[in-house]
Amino acid sequence: SQIYIACQNGRVDQALSLGFLLCWIAGDLTNFIGCYLTHQLPIQIVTAIFYVNMDIIMISQFVYYKLKNQKMTKCKVFQ
Repeated sequence: SQIYIACQNGRVDQALSLGFLLCWIAGDLTNFIGCYLTHQLPIQIVTAIFYVNMDIIMISQFVYYKLKNQKMTKCKVFQ
């Protein structure tokens, strides 16, 4: 739901920090690697993959809106 709300208001770059998102994906990646290396149940591996994918979407969203909002700010300065 956070991804949907961020798309609606276009302010994900103010709600989360990049450092937080990078720590989050690092934790989910280590979770996935641990699941894979210890031969966990398939549902655990699928869940870990799902979380990593959601992290990638959120980081992509963060970068997109950060760049978009910076461009909008520069355009307003020159008007």
